[in-house]
Amino acid sequence: MNELLQPLANWYVPYRSECAMAIIATLLVLYGGDINNAIKRMIAPLHIALRTVVFILVCAFGYGMFTVWLTPILAGQIARIPTIYEAPSVLSFFIILGSMAQKQRQI
Repeated sequence: MNELLQPLANWYVPYRSECAMAIIATLLVLYGGDINNAIKRMIAPLHIALRTVVFILVCAFGYGMFTVWLTPILAGQIARIPTIYEAPSVLSFFIILGSMAQKQRQI
């Protein structure tokens, strides 16, 4: 089995950060609507101009900062998985995310 996983591991390792960012982005897509709805409820009584500013700050800067900040942390955690199991683990995680998206009727 290691003979099959080692070439996959050798190919995958340089893309660890990109995979971590893809996972973070996928999570934001899956839960971004829930986050936006919660924020919408909190800022509903505010003036339209202030609500617009908060929306811009949350979407443009909040989600961007969240992605930039969490990507290296997740990549570091993925790196702790034994190298030959990293690619199958990440693939499994994407399958789980896909099934979560299916349950939320996003696909």
